[in-house]
Amino acid sequence: MKEIRSILFPTDFSAVANSALPLAITLAARFGATIQALHITDGGDPHITESSRYEFPELPAGTPSQVQLKEAVVQKTLDDPSEIIMREAEGRDCDLIMMASHGRSDVAQFFLGRSVAERVARDSIIPAIIVRLYGPRRTTRPIDRFARIVYATDLAEHTRGILPTAASIAHRTGAQLTALCVFDEGDEQPADGGKAILEKFFADAGAVESSWDCKTVRGGVAEAVLEYAETNEVDLIATTTALCSGGDPELTGTAEFIIRNAPCPVLCVRP
Repeated sequence: MKEIRSILFPTDFSAVANSALPLAITLAARFGATIQALHITDGGDPHITESSRYEFPELPAGTPSQVQLKEAVVQKTLDDPSEIIMREAEGRDCDLIMMASHGRSDVAQFFLGRSVAERVARDSIIPAIIVRLYGPRRTTRPIDRFARIVYATDLAEHTRGILPTAASIAHRTGAQLTALCVFDEGDEQPADGGKAILEKFFADAGAVESSWDCKTVRGGVAEAVLEYAETNEVDLIATTTALCSGGDPELTGTAEFIIRNAPCPVLCVRP
């Protein structure tokens, strides 16, 4: 299973962007990881010490002492901010990116809803957790809670890339991990429902069979995944950009819909 030793937490200092911090703290505490808070300045931002509005968030009282929060400010370049985030994550040897899907559009201007956060979700080879806290369909439950994690897969090789991270989070948090096998209308379903394939996926990820179970949904895949997550009060959906792609690693409409509309944070990676 994958170890998480460093978590990149991009923020524009807004309350919405900082709302993803509790989830980063929860995971950092369970893994003994360092949180690296990152702010991208375009040169027009007030200096971060001039006003409390422009300060990095502090760790709340009661945060385990082993959790460290390191701060970094980088200058915006001609590159898209999502490229900067992904480059910083790789350069700082981060194992996970944790970010809200929205922030304040008049500060740093890099959390623009479907632009930066979803570009990170689409292109990052480092697993990213996207937390949607804005809009009509958004995360509504406490985001620092882990009881149920769903790994959405169509049993294709391209959908197994996120499993080591999902299994590791489930193991460290004590969450129930459910493999949700998704089949579109007309897809051929294995006689055993995909259990043999899943057993290999989980064995390769270092997860024992007793730590996960398997469910199946058919038709209207994206909506079916979200409905399952809502009905079962899932705390994290794990998938890859290649869900229902037929082997293409590009972001599919199914994966994009899940990221945009999930009732809980989404853990994703480009395989």
